[in-house]
Amino acid sequence: MLDTNNVEDSCAEAILGAGMDEYVIVVETGYKLASANHKITPTEPMTRLAAERMFTEMMDGGHPELLPEKNDTSFLEVSPVEFLRLHRAMGGAVELDRVTLARVH
Repeated sequence: MLDTNNVEDSCAEAILGAGMDEYVIVVETGYKLASANHKITPTEPMTRLAAERMFTEMMDGGHPELLPEKNDTSFLEVSPVEFLRLHRAMGGAVELDRVTLARVH
């Protein structure tokens, strides 16, 4: 027999967001060969839907406050939760930026 009290509690938790997983996007910028000058910036925790939307927007060039715009770049989708951006700087040096969508544990 189905316990309707548990079903109601489960629905209430889902509606209120209790027990929902949280996600962050970690942005690592400025990797260059033989250089320690890189920056790691995580976002605030958010819902999966919000994180996936932001991740897609970043891959399309959005959110320059987290991933500043650069000319002469290539985007490489490593997996559904990670992409790389390669930028050829002056003098031929290549900078790598990595963006990862991750679940908070």
